[in-house]
Amino acid sequence: MEVDETPIRKHGLIGLLCTPRTDAPAPGVLLVGGSEGGRHDRDARVLAAEGFTVFALSYFSDRGLARGLVDIPLELFSRGLDLLESVSEGRTLGMTGGSRGGEAALLVAAHDDRVGAVASIVGSGVVTQGIDYGAGLLPQILRRKVASWTLDGEPLPYLPYANLDEIDRLVAATQPVPLGVAFPPVPTDPDELDRVSIPVERISGKVLSICGGEDRMWPSDAYSRVAVDRLAAHDRAGDIEHVVLSGVGHPIAGPPGQPFTSTLSPGPGVTFEMGGSPRANTAGRAEAWRRQVAFFKRELVAEQP
Repeated sequence: MEVDETPIRKHGLIGLLCTPRTDAPAPGVLLVGGSEGGRHDRDARVLAAEGFTVFALSYFSDRGLARGLVDIPLELFSRGLDLLESVSEGRTLGMTGGSRGGEAALLVAAHDDRVGAVASIVGSGVVTQGIDYGAGLLPQILRRKVASWTLDGEPLPYLPYANLDEIDRLVAATQPVPLGVAFPPVPTDPDELDRVSIPVERISGKVLSICGGEDRMWPSDAYSRVAVDRLAAHDRAGDIEHVVLSGVGHPIAGPPGQPFTSTLSPGPGVTFEMGGSPRANTAGRAEAWRRQVAFFKRELVAEQP
């Protein structure tokens, strides 16, 4: 299906609006990236070709925006939903994000009841520490204690990075860094866990969570299971589908593209180890995309004319 593209730069929003050329109603989906920042235009085009009105929203690391994932207001995403609501057709809106964008998607859905279907790909059910790329290289970035998100001008509590001495050792040895080393286990103290957990029980619709079983960039499976458990505790176990793809690493957000040839990725002064294998990650990305498209087609029912 052909897609029309409209660059957006107004009302504090920066992104690309993709609209399918079809007479059928096209429900809206807000699409955001992860810790790399910027716009994900290709993802938006491919999803729009499936029959959705898609807004790929930049929330940092783009011209006119913050450099890092620091103090990003959740209200920015709500303005993106405002735009989608004005141009799409459906009873509810969808939202999707990968990695830290998966964390953002759950957070936004928990605070904006217009989101009736949310997909978190290698995401998190807990709020994690911010990323100030202006702090220097990876060890300095991880030691910079900043919040990722704010709500009503107040920073949201977060789970801080850990094991920084091991990160220092890996960096000094010029070895590929599995960033998951810097993320602590899920808190065992109930009060601390509640403090940093996303209140997913407030989400008005369904949730799709997809993780890689060999994700080495962060413990997306364990962190996402916090959302699974929290929904179950509120008698909503049937409202989340949590899928763990065996042998698959971190880079599975977005539509299929060229096959992976490595599990390594560049970082701030380091090389990251993402986990899995090139073959498994290629197949995992295709499977995650297939499931995500099917999820939105099922859950985002368009208004009938």
